[in-house]
Amino acid sequence: MPLVTERLGSTDQEPLSLEVSSPLCSAAAVLLHLERLPGLRVIAKKSWVLTDDFEAYFLYRNRLFVMYTPLSELWVSLIGQPADEPVFAELEAQLRSYRWYEAFLGPLAVAKYFFLPFNPPRKLIEQHS
Repeated sequence: MPLVTERLGSTDQEPLSLEVSSPLCSAAAVLLHLERLPGLRVIAKKSWVLTDDFEAYFLYRNRLFVMYTPLSELWVSLIGQPADEPVFAELEAQLRSYRWYEAFLGPLAVAKYFFLPFNPPRKLIEQHS
C-alpha cells in the first residue's frame, strides 16, 4: 500500500507542505526512502525513543525541508520562499513510491540517523528562511 499524500495550506515560512498518511508509516523509514533521491542529504534529526515526536531537516536541490509529526500524521514542508513547485513535486512523487514493506527498515533508519545533530546549524536556517 503506497503512502497517501495531501497538500496542505501554505504559510510565509512554509510555502509548500503536505501530509503523509499510512497505517504502516515509520517516519525514520520514510526519511530513509526519501534519501534515495540523488543529492538529498539529511542534516539533522530529533526524535525520542518513547514518544511519537519526530523532526528531521534535509537539503534537496539547495532547498531546506523539514519532516515532522505535529499530530499523528507525518508532514513534509519546504522552508522559506520562494515556493519551488517542481522540486516539491519530485519529493511528493518519491513519497508516493514508498511501499508498505519498507516500514521494516525502521530500525535500520533509526540506527543510521542516531548520531546526527538534533538541530540544523543556525546559519543554514537563517539562509533558507
